[in-house]
Amino acid sequence: MSDRLRVIQWATGNVGSHAVAAVHEHPDLELVGARVYNEDKAGRDVGEVCGIGATGVIATADTEEILALDADCVLYMAEGEWNPPAALDDICRLLASGKNVVSTAVTAWIYPASVGQEAVDRLETACREGQSSFHATGIQPGWAAEVLPLTMSGLFRRIDSLLVQELMDYTTYNVPFVLFDVMGFGKPPGERVPMDEAAIGGLSFKAPLMLLAEGLGATIEDYIWEREVAVTDKPIEIKAGRIEAGTVAAQRFSYTAVIDGRRALTVEHITRIGAEQAPHWPNGRGWKITVEGLPSMVLESRIATHGEDDTDQGCLGTAMHAVHAVALVCAAAPGIRTFLDLPTIVGRGVLSKGTRP
Repeated sequence: MSDRLRVIQWATGNVGSHAVAAVHEHPDLELVGARVYNEDKAGRDVGEVCGIGATGVIATADTEEILALDADCVLYMAEGEWNPPAALDDICRLLASGKNVVSTAVTAWIYPASVGQEAVDRLETACREGQSSFHATGIQPGWAAEVLPLTMSGLFRRIDSLLVQELMDYTTYNVPFVLFDVMGFGKPPGERVPMDEAAIGGLSFKAPLMLLAEGLGATIEDYIWEREVAVTDKPIEIKAGRIEAGTVAAQRFSYTAVIDGRRALTVEHITRIGAEQAPHWPNGRGWKITVEGLPSMVLESRIATHGEDDTDQGCLGTAMHAVHAVALVCAAAPGIRTFLDLPTIVGRGVLSKGTRP
């Protein structure tokens, strides 16, 4: 009998497809099921759906089939941000069935208390029923805004302010609804969009701030949401559509935690459609953490360093942070397990040629 952990992949989009490849090739994991939403994918080998060739695992659109499978963990990578209640229903059913869950679906669940006690209670109840564990992760938030600052913090005598910045070019990000309707790219600069609202920003950025505050032993007094945009002087054609001259082609938005009366913790995204947009803003491809304190420090983490598609590599990093968490979550005590509860997530096996995704 195999001692590999049995893993189900839930959703095969930009992140999930990378996870399928990684789990299939991982020596300690076994892919045993796949949940898809597109009927054209159902009934097909999930490896063929994800472009890696046959795996022997047939994808299904039937949730009951997934619940009936014998598995140690589910990598839940649905687009949960657009319907968190439905995603929570799915995850609680999985947890109650005895399956551990590692999720990238809803950023707020990186620290579930950020969305209120009801979500915490539902997750904990399901974990108790199934004697299972739940962990939510990502790359930003999920790594750059949580794992890196916590790791750095052991070097400091004092932190006066900590700023985490994501610097990304979304030219190749082919999700029109997110780019245009939610973020407001291609809109007139004065038009209100969801990203103008502090409540919307808080859904993604409150969780890392609360987690950091707990990890560093501090109490948050208030939050500040800010958004600034820049327009293009010429039309831009991208995979997701067309951005006209005079409309938004770059934006920076941030969420700040006020601690002891000062702006102590800030998570900021600087997002462009083309590297030439908003040249007066910080530029790059990756993440930058700036700490004022004793000592002062800047840590930069770049991605796609050889000119690859940075959004695709970001999706790959997101998938791998979840895949590498599977063994730790399966070994953890039942309940919600954040980055504060788990050992350091490491890329076990990544030096082996046979485990390259």
